Amino acid sequence: MTSTRRPDRAQGRPAAVLWDMDGTLVDTEPYWMDCEFELVAAHGGTWSDEHAHAIIGSDLRESGRYIRDHGGVDLPIDEIVNQLLDGVIARVRETMPWRPGARDLLAELHDNDIPCALVTMSWRRLVDAIVGGLPQGSFAATIVGDEVRLGKPHPAPYLAAARALSVSPRDCVALEDSPTGVRSATAAGCQVIAIPHVVDVPAQRGLRMADSLTELHVDNLLATPHRRRGVALGAGVLVLAAAAAGAVLIRNNPPPPLPPLIDIPIDAWAPYWTLPDAQSTLATNGRMLRQVSPFWYSTHDATAITVDGNLTTDATAAFISAARAAGTRVVPSIVDAMPAGGMAALLADPTARAAHVAAIADLAATNGFDGIDLDYEQFAFADNRTTWSTTRPLWISFVTELGDRLHADGRTLTVSVPYITDTGRTDLSGFWVYDYAGMEPHVDQIRIMAYDYSTAKAGPIAPLSFVEQAIGAAKKAVHDDTKLVLGVALYGYNWPIATVGTCPADQEGKTSVTQKNIDELIAKRTATPVHDPLTGESSFTYQLEVSDGTTTCTQTREVHYVDAEGARQRIDIARRERLGAVALWALGFDSPATWQSIGQLAQLPGSTTSVSAP
Repeated sequence: MTSTRRPDRAQGRPAAVLWDMDGTLVDTEPYWMDCEFELVAAHGGTWSDEHAHAIIGSDLRESGRYIRDHGGVDLPIDEIVNQLLDGVIARVRETMPWRPGARDLLAELHDNDIPCALVTMSWRRLVDAIVGGLPQGSFAATIVGDEVRLGKPHPAPYLAAARALSVSPRDCVALEDSPTGVRSATAAGCQVIAIPHVVDVPAQRGLRMADSLTELHVDNLLATPHRRRGVALGAGVLVLAAAAAGAVLIRNNPPPPLPPLIDIPIDAWAPYWTLPDAQSTLATNGRMLRQVSPFWYSTHDATAITVDGNLTTDATAAFISAARAAGTRVVPSIVDAMPAGGMAALLADPTARAAHVAAIADLAATNGFDGIDLDYEQFAFADNRTTWSTTRPLWISFVTELGDRLHADGRTLTVSVPYITDTGRTDLSGFWVYDYAGMEPHVDQIRIMAYDYSTAKAGPIAPLSFVEQAIGAAKKAVHDDTKLVLGVALYGYNWPIATVGTCPADQEGKTSVTQKNIDELIAKRTATPVHDPLTGESSFTYQLEVSDGTTTCTQTREVHYVDAEGARQRIDIARRERLGAVALWALGFDSPATWQSIGQLAQLPGSTTSVSAP
């Protein structure tokens, strides 16, 4: 049996140290940037420092794709990567740019029997050229970009390094210089020390910062509950203190410990097409819900807000009555049903915008709703990205005016928006049209729709690293974490991934699955789901014969979905990050096991969530 090395906590020593390479071990980032500029110029394109900084720390194929799309380099992605590698390797062989203190720290770790692994998105042939310049045994393992399926910011590379050293990632210290690498190591559960170099690394809870590797030594790498020596944690006043082993940095007036985690408020959307099942959930588990958002209103112009035509007045009234009987606040969602550009044009007209604010406020007042949730996604998915710079301030003007009106009426304003990946406005920044920071003063909650990661082809719905990244970016933009709500998927997709034979014209394409109906599909297809701890999701494949009596084909279908275990993982992430709530998409998709997990949280000491029967 493989043993797991444990850290010597009494001496403040980690089980292993996991090193990033470019920018941390060696100062190769300028080499990469020079090669990028040369390659793009050779193909008649234009490049910038902003573009170069945007891909620091990323998987090389993702970087190659970015260079192809933004630099006008009309080459296969692997060819782009290999041309860059040729240039960087040539420069490394001429001058090896070790970062200050890197070789000394490696030697000290080796002398103290603390294993090291290299975790880099560079490819093997560059890694071999660099590691070959170090004493043998400096790295017990090397995890490289062309040998992993998922690169940074996914946690997979750091998890692979910990496995290679037979240690727990939580007992490891990761050394990184980029936000992408920090996200990867943090998502893997490592303790992370950032040594920013070419790009800034924003401060965040639990991340320690150092100006140079020369500040780090064996005995100050591992954080302890009482003192973090050698590096600073977050913002605060630092003082130099003399110690027997030399001068070290310690925190003056450390912050009080955070309160223990308890439960977290649970909200949920209730789509009109799930109402019977959603109402059943309200009857059995409604006491554990803080608020519910009926999902059946849509806006078609400044004053026209309508209920979906599939619903009757009796059905909507019965659902709202059931929600109120369960003690749940009712905050209906309104979706933008206007054509592309329609809502942006409405918001640009102050008169139309004021009329729209009045229509929404009147809807809430007439029905006695506790608040309103805006789910205006056309900006993100229908409007051209070139319009975002214009729409962004208009959106803030709108939510400011609507927030003022609803708050004056004693009601709340929630916005449900797609994710961002950072606080910039680049093509890699996610859906920055919504301006999280600008919304914060005017809304009560920002629901992060951290799902639908894979839609065009089979893949995870909301991988944990993606969820962590979306939360991290939102927290950098928003000062009050309790205004953030994590959207948690309770569904999945069923894709055809291969076909043998000739299918009928009406062959089954991508379909949806939910926690509620997935067991029926599993039993029908005698499938065996496998839960992936990296993505926090389950998946399985099966064969489906499709025939119309004339033509027949056999589809291989692949199903990915967030099961009850995955839902609990995402709720726990929201708890750990101390967000204001989670919002389930959606009532009627849920399983008893998910509510069992929520009920367990509600029974923790200090919980404010009711678990009594309605």
